[in-house]
Amino acid sequence: EIEGASCCPNQMAIQASDKDLWYTVAARNLALAEGNDVDIVSLCNGCYDTLKSVNSKLKSDPELRARINGRLEEFGLEFRGTIDVKHIIQVLHDDVGPNPIEKACKYPLGRFKFSPFVGCHVKRPMDHMGFDDPEHPFYLRDLIKATGAKVARYPQMDECCGGGFSIGSKNDVVPAARRVLHSVRDAGGAAMVVNCPYCFNQFITGEAKANSQYFEDIGVPVLYITELIGLAMGFDPSELGMHIHFDIGVGGERGLVERIRGQPVDDSALTDEVTRRQLETCKRCLACTDDCQAAMTVPQYRPEEVLDLVLEGRIDEAVARSDIWYCINCHECVQHCPQGFGMVRLWILLKNLAAERGIAPEALDHRMEELESSGFSFRPDEELRAECGLDCVPA
Repeated sequence: EIEGASCCPNQMAIQASDKDLWYTVAARNLALAEGNDVDIVSLCNGCYDTLKSVNSKLKSDPELRARINGRLEEFGLEFRGTIDVKHIIQVLHDDVGPNPIEKACKYPLGRFKFSPFVGCHVKRPMDHMGFDDPEHPFYLRDLIKATGAKVARYPQMDECCGGGFSIGSKNDVVPAARRVLHSVRDAGGAAMVVNCPYCFNQFITGEAKANSQYFEDIGVPVLYITELIGLAMGFDPSELGMHIHFDIGVGGERGLVERIRGQPVDDSALTDEVTRRQLETCKRCLACTDDCQAAMTVPQYRPEEVLDLVLEGRIDEAVARSDIWYCINCHECVQHCPQGFGMVRLWILLKNLAAERGIAPEALDHRMEELESSGFSFRPDEELRAECGLDCVPA
């Protein structure tokens, strides 16, 4: 935290009341961060909007900068324009990266679909925000996918939360939240995932008020993105401060967390070569099965079911299936794979795990015994070798 920092301040109220005051308070916070020689990371869309916008404006407008610095003299501060302002999803996506997050996840979320809600102040105005796509934002979606979960799209996913109505039209605050929550529920999302505490509060309190006012039970849990990532990584809910969340949430947050933590993930079938993201691509494609000898010959071959088990962390079930042994390691899938991958890579890993756990077919055990005893998994035909004038193979 920045010692001595104040409210960002809120642009919906303060900017609308006194724009120079808005600039001054924001510039003071920026100057305090500059004094510590650190960039600012905001977990709030509104704070990000204010601090990023003011930082950009003061850097590009010398006249405004001089006027605001005149005001900052009262605090012994000066805005110099030496730091950047970032949003938490920008840091998680660009500085940390989805792949390291994916590798750190301990609980399987492949069976869940989550509905992202980005909010408006992190996307616009684009000339100041400088990241993500304002029309088709993908940062939050990528972070949800990094936990192994799927994304449930819904019509209102790019709208405003409606919290801003609290200034000019209070009676519309709850209906705005209700409309979005209904859209999430109807799309089958297990929860709404947000990246702004203001949006979070709007939907948490809005759901409770909507349930009371409209005599309904919407039943949509609301999670902040760091809560979701933390749960997937195996953090205890109390470490994430979720005991406070449970006290105010009415959408079923506690039950969702229990479901998430019900089964630790077994990621022993995932490597640097066989990643979760690659397997998700395979699951959507399966084009290689059109030319697969096993798929054309064995009706019981169900590669998509095995992929689901692996993506959900249910490796015990995956290696116990006979499907993995139908693959004859011909590598034709590699040749025809539009991704240059081929499911045979996963199948070999699963076969290795099955053999380690003692659940391989008898034929494999026999070949291993032959190799250990003679050096050959298929013993040469000595009579044929003699007929060809070749010496006997040493025992």
